[in-house]
Amino acid sequence: MAFVRKKGVGPYEYHQLVESRLVDGKPRQKVLLHLGHNPTVEAALEGWPKEVEGLRRFAGQWRNKAERLMQQDGPSPTKAGVILERAQKAESLANDIAAKLEKLHDLRDQGKV
Repeated sequence: MAFVRKKGVGPYEYHQLVESRLVDGKPRQKVLLHLGHNPTVEAALEGWPKEVEGLRRFAGQWRNKAERLMQQDGPSPTKAGVILERAQKAESLANDIAAKLEKLHDLRDQGKV
């Protein structure tokens, strides 16, 4: 059975879902999933869908803004490129969090959480 471990990094506090195992007769913890600032599995299951939705909405808004800039007379391709890059980073982060959410659901379905 997995449990949540608190990890301090400088002034920040993060949480990890870990599983204890015996390796060569010694106890070792294997990180199954980084929960970030979510102190519980339930908090991650509740918060991550909202984060994914917000990031995708943000990415869509910035993508639309870049498209409007490119359609205007004399658009600045550099500015539109920077805006598109921000949108792509937000979409990539949303995809990463969605993948973690799916893995967390899988771990719960397997009875590890």
